[in-house]
Amino acid sequence: MMLLGSCSHSEKRGWRGIASLQNSDQTEGIWFLQGSSTTLGPYNGELELRKSSDGTFDVVRVVTYINNFFEGLKIQEVWTGKAVVHGDAITISYDIKNAGIIQRLGSHKRDVTDFNETLPVLARFTLTESGIKTQFNDSKSVAYSEWLSTKRPLEEKPLWINERKSLNAQGPAVPLAARAIIKAFKIDIGFEKDPKVAAYKNRPEYKNEKVEVIFDPTDFDFYRKNPDFIRVTNKITDTISLTEASVKRNAYAPRLQQKAAGFDKNAQDFHINEQGMVTFAGVDAQGNLASYIPDGDSALWTGMYIASQAMRYKVTQDEVALNNVRKSLRGLLTLIDITENPQEFARTLATYEGNQPLPERWHRGKGKYENIMWHEGGNNDMVKGIVHGYLWASLVLPESDVELRNELKDKAKKILSLKILTDKPQNQPAALGLAAYLTNDPQLKKRYKDIYDTVRVKVSGYNFDTSFYWRGSADWSGINLGMVGDINGIMIADLNGEAKIRDQLRERLMDSWVTYEPVHRHMLTLAAYGFAYRHSIQGSKLRAESSHARFMEALNNSVWALREIPYPRPNLDVEIDHSLKPDWVMSPTPRLFWKAAKKPEPQIDYFYQGLQSYPIFELHAFSSNMIWRDQAFAYKVKTTKGLQNPGVDYLYAYWLSRYVDLNTFE
Repeated sequence: MMLLGSCSHSEKRGWRGIASLQNSDQTEGIWFLQGSSTTLGPYNGELELRKSSDGTFDVVRVVTYINNFFEGLKIQEVWTGKAVVHGDAITISYDIKNAGIIQRLGSHKRDVTDFNETLPVLARFTLTESGIKTQFNDSKSVAYSEWLSTKRPLEEKPLWINERKSLNAQGPAVPLAARAIIKAFKIDIGFEKDPKVAAYKNRPEYKNEKVEVIFDPTDFDFYRKNPDFIRVTNKITDTISLTEASVKRNAYAPRLQQKAAGFDKNAQDFHINEQGMVTFAGVDAQGNLASYIPDGDSALWTGMYIASQAMRYKVTQDEVALNNVRKSLRGLLTLIDITENPQEFARTLATYEGNQPLPERWHRGKGKYENIMWHEGGNNDMVKGIVHGYLWASLVLPESDVELRNELKDKAKKILSLKILTDKPQNQPAALGLAAYLTNDPQLKKRYKDIYDTVRVKVSGYNFDTSFYWRGSADWSGINLGMVGDINGIMIADLNGEAKIRDQLRERLMDSWVTYEPVHRHMLTLAAYGFAYRHSIQGSKLRAESSHARFMEALNNSVWALREIPYPRPNLDVEIDHSLKPDWVMSPTPRLFWKAAKKPEPQIDYFYQGLQSYPIFELHAFSSNMIWRDQAFAYKVKTTKGLQNPGVDYLYAYWLSRYVDLNTFE
C-alpha cells in the first residue's frame, strides 16, 4: 500500500473527464481526497470505492492531517462505510463509534450512552464546476469539507481491513463435580440474584458460556512500516480516541528488540531500588523518578528480573546484564538474613529514611542493615521467586565472584530452614535441589532425590499442582507461579544430573500447557517450548493426540504476547470499563469463586468477570505490573497518573524467547 497523502497516482483522469458518476466503471477506484475539518484542520488522503455484490460500493476513507500531531506523531483517520451512486452524486454513509475503550481520561469523559450508540455520518459528493465536492457534519458539531480529484486503480486488497476476531476459549466440558462446587458457591453469595448478573441471564452468550479471546492484529503491518503515524479507526478523532490509538501504536510500531532495550534501561532508571528490588516508580510531571514505591510481591518479580538478565547475558554476553544480576541478587540474599529469624524471610526491601514512621508490616533492619527496612510475610509465592533468582544467577556468575558465590551457597542452605518449606512441602524439592547443586553436598543430593521418590506420582509428572481451566475460570496468578516453579524444578533436576526427574517435570509442564491452551496463555507456551517441547517432551495429554501442528500453531501465535505490550507503558489517569460496551457479557461463573469461602466474604462485584478476554493494549497494559499473572477475563481498570509499572513481564518473555532460540520473533 502506498503511503497515504502521496500525490503519486497512476491514473490522472479527474472529474472533468467523467460524463456521469452513475457509470460504475468510472466511479470505482481509489480517489485522491483533500479536505479540512473545523477541529483538526486540513488533510490529504484517499477514498476507496469498491463495487459490492448488492450494487453499492464499499468505502474506505483514509486521511492524514497536515498540521496536527499527537505526541509528535502524524494523525491518520480511517472510516469505513457504504456508498450509492445516483446521477452525478455519490452518497456515503459512515457509522462512527462515539466511544472505544476509555471511559475517562483525566478531565475528559465519555457518557455511558456513548458506548451504546454509533454516530451516523452522511457525506454527499456532487459534481460541481470546481470538482467533486461535499460538506458534512457529524453529531459532535465537527464540520468537514472534502473534494475528490484524480483516481487510481484498486489494489488487490482494500486500503484498510478490520482483522479483529474472536477466538473460542471454552475448552473441554466442565466436570460435573466442579459444576456442583461452582453452583454451591453461587448460591452462597447470591450470584444469580444480583441485579447486574441477572441482566445477562437471557443473553445466549451467557447461557452457552461463550468464552472468547479477542485477537486484534489490525494495523500491525501498517505501524511496522509507518512508525511515525497514529491511526484512529471508525471513531471521532479526539483526545480520548487518540490516546487509545497511541497505546496500540506503542505496542505494534516498535520492534521487539527496541522494546526490550527500552524496558531494560527503564528498569535500571526507575524500577530497581538501592537494594536491588523491583519496585513501582513514582514519576513527576516531567517523567523523572520521584520515588521508588515498594511492591509487596517483589521477591517473586525480582527473581524473574534476575532470570531475564541472566538469559540476556547468556544470549548477548553484555556486562550490563551481568551487573544487573549482581545488584538484584544481593537484594534477594538480604531477604533471608535481615529478619534475624531463621524460619522467616522478607518479601521486599526499601531504604529506611530516618525519623519516618514505619508503615504497617514493615520493620527496620539491625546492624549492617540499619539503613534498610523490610516487609514481613515471606510466603509460598515469594520463596519460588528467591529460588528462581538464585538459580539463574548461579548460571552466569563467574567463578571470580568468590564472595557473592559463597554467599549464594550459604543462603541456599538457609532456605531449607524456612517455615514455609514445612507449611508448603511442594517447595522442598526445588530448595533441596538448589542447595545440593550449589554446594555439591552428597547428603543434600540424596535428600533431594529421596523426596521425589516419596511424593505421589501420576502418569506424567509429579502430582503437586492444581491446574484447571473451566470455561473462563482459573487460578490466574497460579499459572505464572506454577510456570516459575516448573522451570525451577526442571532446571535444578538437569543440573543435578537427574534426567528421570527432569523429564517427568517436563511432562507435567506440557500437561499444564494443554490445560490452559484454550485461553491462549502465550507466556506458558514460550516456557513449555523452551523447557519441554524443544527437548522432545510432549506430555501425555498432547502425545495422545499426536498433535505437533497444534502446539506449533500456538508457538507461532505466542509472539503476540510480546507484540501486544506497549512501550512505553501508559502512565495515565484513566478509567476503562468494557462492561459499558453492548457486546460485553457477564460470565455465569463467578471470578475466583472459591474466594467466597473467605470470611468476611468479598462484595458481590468482586466476583464479576466477563466472557471476553481483551488484547493487552486494551486493558492490562494500563494497570498491570505482571501481565502473566493477570485475570484473563477482567474488564475494568482505574489508574492514577504518576505511578509507573515496571516491564519485568516483557523482559522475562522476550529474553526467554531469545534464550530458547526463537530468534524469528519480531
